[in-house]
Amino acid sequence: MMAKPMSALPSHLELVQGVVLPKPVGADPVLDFLNTRSDWTDRGPARTEWLTSFEALAIWTGYVGLLSDAGVFRLIELAAGRPTDAARRFEAALEFRADLYDVLTDSTATSSFAAVERVVARATAHRRLLPMPTLHGLSANWDLPEDLNLPLDHLALLAADLLTGSSRAHVRRCPGDACGWLFLDARGRRRWCSMATCGNRAKVRAHAARTR
Repeated sequence: MMAKPMSALPSHLELVQGVVLPKPVGADPVLDFLNTRSDWTDRGPARTEWLTSFEALAIWTGYVGLLSDAGVFRLIELAAGRPTDAARRFEAALEFRADLYDVLTDSTATSSFAAVERVVARATAHRRLLPMPTLHGLSANWDLPEDLNLPLDHLALLAADLLTGSSRAHVRRCPGDACGWLFLDARGRRRWCSMATCGNRAKVRAHAARTR
């Protein structure tokens, strides 16, 4: 998904198909999905919400490489013809985002885990095994139907891979004020979601404290 630079925006944001979105910093599309709202330190309404509609969700899905530009366009057209259904799927995606964040940051979040598991189970049921001819016969690949469930289904299956894979142990939470964004830190050397935002703010505060 081609993004257009916009000089007036902060460095951590980008204008994509007319929608302002945070730049990916999580090193994993699932974590970048969780980072589409600000201030996870307060589980109430986000101070800034970048996913404001099904259209924004579809555009974000293309931005991080989960859908082609053509696929994003078809989804937006489909949502325009079925606005009630699109709104319902959009709200389900935001609920999944909150539940998954709880699962990744709270070892006691069993009710959130059950909610995540239900979404993953539905996405798994939507998958189709498609044949792929090869020189040695038929291989196969998983495919998801191109309907309004597609963005959430994609994310649910990727979330299952993250939760069951080796990367789960490397998920870290940014300690920046009013942040809480998540990212992968496989080498154990990363502290901030971004040095340009939370890291820089911490440096400025530390400098101010030293000079007082």
